[in-house]
Amino acid sequence: MKNNCKDCGVCCLDTSMILSLEDISLILRNYASNKLRREDFVFKNKNGHFQLINIENRCVFFDTISKTCRIYRIRPKGCRFYPLIYDFDKEECVFDKDCPRTHLFFQNNNDIERVCKDIKKFLEEQLFIKRNTNIKY
Repeated sequence: MKNNCKDCGVCCLDTSMILSLEDISLILRNYASNKLRREDFVFKNKNGHFQLINIENRCVFFDTISKTCRIYRIRPKGCRFYPLIYDFDKEECVFDKDCPRTHLFFQNNNDIERVCKDIKKFLEEQLFIKRNTNIKY
């Protein structure tokens, strides 16, 4: 997919991106510098979930000069789903209102539906949500 996020980075500010073990492993295996350690980009939040570290209110991998992601090719699943997110209050997938370029992503309903299913599965696996909870399909 074309990098529709180039020179933006709004989603990389004050992020609370959940990471899977697969995300962490992919980044560690493929990051340009083999000096990267898990603790350089991951912390366990108060709920026990792995999360991306923010430094000075931005994702640790956000390049402030180019306004791009330094790991775009190997970015976490949550970043790949974006700007489609799951709204727990509405119990549905929605486009994040903070993204200024939502019109560039997921151009048809089939894509939106497919990605929404992937988001729900990811949340169930990472947040240990059971299939019989409020996450609607």
